[in-house]
Amino acid sequence: MFYEKAKVRLRIFLVIIWKILMNTLAYFPILFFVSILGIVIPAALLSLLISKDTVLLILEISIFLFLIGFYFKYLSKNNLLKIVFFAYWIISIVSLIMFLFTKLKFLILFQFALTLICIFHFTTWLKKIKEFLTESTEVLAFMNMWDTIFCGILIFILYHLDQVESILSYFMKRHKISGAQMSNWISILLIIILPFIYSFIKTIVSIKIFKNVNKIYIPKGKTLWNVHATMFIASFLWLFIYLYYFISRVLRFKPNLILDIFIFFFFIVSYLICWRVFYNQIKYGAKDIKEVVASWLTGTICILVLATFNQVENELISALTWFLPILIPSLIGKIDSQFDTKRYKKKPIRTEKMDRHLYRIQLYGFLTLLMLSIIPKLIEIISGLSIKLELAKFINPSADWMAEFLASTLIILFCFMLSLVVGGVIIWLLKYFYLDKYNRYYEFRNITPNVLNNHKYRKNIHKRRKNNV
Repeated sequence: MFYEKAKVRLRIFLVIIWKILMNTLAYFPILFFVSILGIVIPAALLSLLISKDTVLLILEISIFLFLIGFYFKYLSKNNLLKIVFFAYWIISIVSLIMFLFTKLKFLILFQFALTLICIFHFTTWLKKIKEFLTESTEVLAFMNMWDTIFCGILIFILYHLDQVESILSYFMKRHKISGAQMSNWISILLIIILPFIYSFIKTIVSIKIFKNVNKIYIPKGKTLWNVHATMFIASFLWLFIYLYYFISRVLRFKPNLILDIFIFFFFIVSYLICWRVFYNQIKYGAKDIKEVVASWLTGTICILVLATFNQVENELISALTWFLPILIPSLIGKIDSQFDTKRYKKKPIRTEKMDRHLYRIQLYGFLTLLMLSIIPKLIEIISGLSIKLELAKFINPSADWMAEFLASTLIILFCFMLSLVVGGVIIWLLKYFYLDKYNRYYEFRNITPNVLNNHKYRKNIHKRRKNNV
């Protein structure tokens, strides 16, 4: 009996420790950053009117009075453990005394953090945010730990650059590696290998933890590939933000550890915005596998077309202009010929919606190609400048391949949007001139559905039989 009770107590103790650890890892960066903003912003605004010390004193007294009022409004009515009340008053009173009689003014942050914790746990305020954070506790704990370890390594390297350089020099001499080779290896490590491994682990583990904790079941035929892809890309970009800040600090290094920690915490907490999107997608955004594969293939084809246009734009425009009237009616308009009628025992019949769709995409496609042919040429004739080259230089002064690719994409998007406007006007004008019944280009008849005729025929069949009709 004694050993069983000891095991139960030990298990309960370990569960409590685990929860405390998870909550600390998940919420400490958020509390740290929000507490600083909650104190710094009001202090900066009030310091324009009164002195800094007076501002901090006003904020400290305001927070302490809020904690007193919060206790009598909420905590005193809850049946909580005595240790909770004891800790609440100890933190509040000791922080106030030390703030007033010592130079430890930063203790105001602890009181503000205590205020946020109490609001989060003991009120119904911010219900949706509370639900989101509660369901994401384990995921946030993992992501914050993962990012904090990585950022901690960067900070360690930043403040021990001499030791890192000496280790690299010793490694290069021992293995007879040139400086150019080492630079190439480091570039490959920082640009390709490290971002891929970092993003892959963060994406897979985070989604796995969230699904297991919240017992999310993905039905057969559904998938979260889009969530994995977008989260991988977001993690990839976030890593480059960390590396960009790290490299900028290496190039202009001045010791300021507190500022570095604050900025890295800011980046870590900012990822919470991305996770909010992924959180909704995982819970409600499972897509059909065929739909996901189709969207990925469509995106790949668009990228390949854009890349081809970037290299041979004139030839591509000429080819599409020539083959567009043939390709669209054949590929899209006759896709019903590929339907397996023997398997499904049905035959797809083209509707009016399909006719309108074919008409519009032919018109918009033709106008887009026309705009791509005319607009850049007109700008070059009027101003003597190549719009693609100028856009590429604006994006990146070196005007590399990626800058030209983005410039081509922007030009195509602009021409497409312009073609939608012009196409809408053309359709309206054509309808106005040719579909007006007074112009007598078309004869208008009343449409009676076949279904209605069949229904009336079956309804009156007994009368026709009686009259031998």
